[in-house]
Amino acid sequence: MEEKSLQAQLEVLRQNFITQLPKRLEMLECGLAKWRSGWNEDELSEFHRTAHTLTGAGATFGCDELSQVARELEQQLITPEQARQLDVVESLLDKLRLVIQSAKSDGPIEFDVPSVRQLPELSLGKTIYLLEDEEESSRNLAFQLEHFGYETKCFSTTESLKKAVLQERPSLIIADIVLPEGNLAGIDIVNDLNESVAEQVPTIFLSSRADFDARLQAVRAGSHAYFTKPFAIESLVDVADGLTAAESPNPFRVLVVGDSEQQAQFYANVLMQAGMEVRVENDPLNVLDVISDYVPELVLMDLYMPHCTSIELASMIRQQAEYLGLPIVYLSSETDRKVQLEAMRLGGDDFLTKPIKPSELISSIMIRAERYRLISSRMSQDSLTGLLNHRRLMENLQNEMARAKRHGGDVSFVMLDIDHFKGINDSYGHAAGDRVIKNLARLLKQRLRGTDIIGRYGGEEFGVILPQTGIDEAVRVLEEVRVHFAAMEHYAGENCFNVTLSGGVAGTSSTVDVSELLETADQMLYQAKREGRNRIISCCPGS
Repeated sequence: MEEKSLQAQLEVLRQNFITQLPKRLEMLECGLAKWRSGWNEDELSEFHRTAHTLTGAGATFGCDELSQVARELEQQLITPEQARQLDVVESLLDKLRLVIQSAKSDGPIEFDVPSVRQLPELSLGKTIYLLEDEEESSRNLAFQLEHFGYETKCFSTTESLKKAVLQERPSLIIADIVLPEGNLAGIDIVNDLNESVAEQVPTIFLSSRADFDARLQAVRAGSHAYFTKPFAIESLVDVADGLTAAESPNPFRVLVVGDSEQQAQFYANVLMQAGMEVRVENDPLNVLDVISDYVPELVLMDLYMPHCTSIELASMIRQQAEYLGLPIVYLSSETDRKVQLEAMRLGGDDFLTKPIKPSELISSIMIRAERYRLISSRMSQDSLTGLLNHRRLMENLQNEMARAKRHGGDVSFVMLDIDHFKGINDSYGHAAGDRVIKNLARLLKQRLRGTDIIGRYGGEEFGVILPQTGIDEAVRVLEEVRVHFAAMEHYAGENCFNVTLSGGVAGTSSTVDVSELLETADQMLYQAKREGRNRIISCCPGS
């Protein structure tokens, strides 16, 4: 979204707001008529909410005089009953009518919007150029890297590597040092390339040489890692993953709740300008379902809404254990500090006062959303693999099943288990067993979709949730994972070994119970093991 485009969108919202002002005035005049004839507290509350909305919206859309008159009206409505003055309210409505007429003739205004956030460029792929003159070693390493999602192009001479790099820049270069061209030929060609290209390509050196001079020359050539042969493929992939990871964090998800459609969309557009993903909900009755579906990382809501107060809504959100830590930020023209503190005491995390500069709104929201994501990540991750822990995996499964029941669609759940894992620990040690677990975790993350949810179920067992995915597709995807895992080489010292896995897939319609889905996946897993392991077996619950 370009800055000019955002200005245009905000101006459209402002004009829509101004167009609807006569209708708002009519609502206030109706409230005044009810006052004259005698009204109840609900009608007074509606009268006050309409005035409060004008106070905040007027300031938001640059109608400062309108906002000021509406605030004076609002103050009259919240004073004790015996102190309310009908004649003052009538006078303020007359003044408001003139201000609205003037606002309709105003020209466009320039909003104080932040510059477009420059997001990092995404990597178009993970391509490795491998310089290795030993054909068998080159082919085997490329084969192993393929399992981890890398496309590897092999070169046996320095000249062929240089020509390829100058034509198309790879994500990473892995180069042997000792080549037919010389004992430091791999380092020499990288030095040459560094002088020929605008931006240095990340480089890992491999060698049977472990002497100080070779390592020193590699460092001077800008190497990011140095591996002596033989080496563990998982250690190499760990470094490669870090060097090729694109800086593409998922955007923060924000839910904006407010009864004024124009105001809510105004703030949504500002936050989207900053690279956030935003959903707007104007009916508080829908908020709990929206939170369950959308899973926001922060809720931004106005203080006064129809049907219920935002404090009541926040309390309902907080009564659900999974949302206890979800940041709730109020955005309101309410200036009474006692009211603000009470709102935060009963469920809110922060209180922002309208009008607020877009840059300040962005900073406030980003700080809280970032902190929430960090804390949630640490609480939900398995320490060894970085995947979801068992509890978070089950929470996600509950959420996906609930979403499927509301909107339809299939959910598939997969239970995976590393075959003969105890034998691996007994033969090669627990450190080797941990590396096997980490390798499978990495393979799952790289081979599955970003929307798929992966967790460590316990020990050597993993769980995978595939939303909007039927059994046949789930089996196809997990078969690919199984084949790649079986071909992957694992190392323990000088020992190289292969490992297989077994899996059970349960597919479901939106009516099937979560516990039944889990039980069926577990049964399919054990059937796979009874039938000889190294296979994926599936079944629908109840079939």
